[in-house]
Amino acid sequence: MAAPRPPRRAFAALLLVTLIWGWTFVWMDQALEAVRRASGAAAEPAGIAWFMSLRFGLATVLMLLLPGVRRRAPGLPAGSLLLGGPLVAGFFLQMYGLREVSPAVSAFLTSLYVVFTALLGALLGRRSGSVFLLAGVLLATLGSAFIGGPPQVHFGFAELLTVGSAFVFAVHILLTDAVTRRLPVLPVTAGSFAVVTLGSLAALGIESRRPESPGAEEWLAWLREPDFLLPLLASSILATVLALSLMNRFQKELPPVRAAVLYAIEPVWAALIGLALGRQEVDLWLVAGGSALLAGNLLADHGARLAWLLRAPWRQRART
Repeated sequence: MAAPRPPRRAFAALLLVTLIWGWTFVWMDQALEAVRRASGAAAEPAGIAWFMSLRFGLATVLMLLLPGVRRRAPGLPAGSLLLGGPLVAGFFLQMYGLREVSPAVSAFLTSLYVVFTALLGALLGRRSGSVFLLAGVLLATLGSAFIGGPPQVHFGFAELLTVGSAFVFAVHILLTDAVTRRLPVLPVTAGSFAVVTLGSLAALGIESRRPESPGAEEWLAWLREPDFLLPLLASSILATVLALSLMNRFQKELPPVRAAVLYAIEPVWAALIGLALGRQEVDLWLVAGGSALLAGNLLADHGARLAWLLRAPWRQRART
């Protein structure tokens, strides 16, 4: 028989997650540009930590307003830490790496989380998946790497930080699969947001000790900038409350590696949004990278079914 297709509802929900994540690059860029205009480039690290603290702090408050979120369950604090810890570590490793590497190199190195998810899953004794899924992993990784152009990688400390973020994001995907199967989704999601908030505030405290870092008055002044406030609200409500809640609710219905391949579509949305906003132009790398990403997902999702259909005539001939 042909391999079963993943649940359509889960697939659609996670596809929506990738679309929202595609917008976060634009929102973050707008917010940081507002910080640079107001306080200079030296304020950017503190601006990111402040943005993250507010994004996840507001998301935590909004989650607590939802019914059922305050429900208690055994293991909830540990589950929240397991989901929130890798998130905050991955975000900040990627952030500090971006200070020294180009966006193309960052995209390439971050896309390794798809490969890391497959490798870690195999090492942990999970099924590695079919040859079609593994081929989809390879195509999705290459597509993510080259959609913004050929990355010129020269391995240094910043590149290692970015590879570290890819590894941590892979760990988060696997932990999401494990934690959300045994704990109520909304409470553990809210708890993970609180963990990220605390981690972001800790990073903000460290950044505030730098001599060139702006003080609290400037942090509050950034909130009066529409280009900082509006992206903050969009990131908190859509990219955090909605997207991460959907991820925690539906990812467990797909194998972790299949979910990782699907998440790799995010750069396609980011590129399309960039085109719509006039931030990016169509070139061969965009077409080739986007095609590889889509082909990887089609192969991972339908490869076994296509192979079964192609073998059907030969099986029929064998019977006759």
